[in-house]
Amino acid sequence: MATVERWVLDTNAVLDWLVFDDAGMRAAADRLRRLQARWLHTREMLDELDDVLGRPLLLRRAGAPAQALRQRVAEASAAHGGVVPAAARCRWRCDDADDQMFVDLAAHASPCWLLTRDKALLALAPAAAAAGVRIARPADWNGGSA
Repeated sequence: MATVERWVLDTNAVLDWLVFDDAGMRAAADRLRRLQARWLHTREMLDELDDVLGRPLLLRRAGAPAQALRQRVAEASAAHGGVVPAAARCRWRCDDADDQMFVDLAAHASPCWLLTRDKALLALAPAAAAAGVRIARPADWNGGSA
């Protein structure tokens, strides 16, 4: 029986998956749909996502109303993961304090993947790898285990 991987997706990775159907996120999205990976996220992460989903620029680009996008996120949360408690601060510090929650959860869930395009998070990849946390761009995710 295959192991279900644990994944933390930053806000942009979730948008690429659920709003924009970005080509770089499709292989990872397929793994989530096949229930081979579980999307771990906190209430704070969903709150940030909810805020972004209400921004006029994003809504114009998405071509969909905020409520439809929020429903899509809620359905994906229920089907592909679920809300978990916020994790304690880990030893790695992200240069962008707003992204620290993703690093903290990934460290707590190790071994796991943190999928992101954010340079501040990607900069932590070498240190995190030693602890079983693989930080990668969705397009670079190789389908391997953390």
